Amino acid sequence: MQRAAPQSRQAVSRRARAAARALRQMLYGATGLEFERHAAHVRADLENLLIFMVMGDTLGVPILPPYYALRLVPYFVGSVEAWRRRVLRERHPLESEEFDLHGL
Repeated sequence: MQRAAPQSRQAVSRRARAAARALRQMLYGATGLEFERHAAHVRADLENLLIFMVMGDTLGVPILPPYYALRLVPYFVGSVEAWRRRVLRERHPLESEEFDLHGL
């Protein structure tokens, strides 16, 4: 009988941890998820703009003076291919955030 008690305590503590984790995830989804998604969209937009400013000469749009752009190019060489795929991919006209119903 003594062995049954520690196993049941372990089972209860395991269930309590699982319930606490589920509650944390539910509260995060109710409060912080939208902020995180919005921050990710803003970061992606700013990253697109920065890479466009630096690599604009390759597309024929000189924004920064070439000297400064060339000084920044080594930092962006690894992400240029992913940036081109992301920017030049085909999009649906209603894909934008402004057409979302936002929970309605």
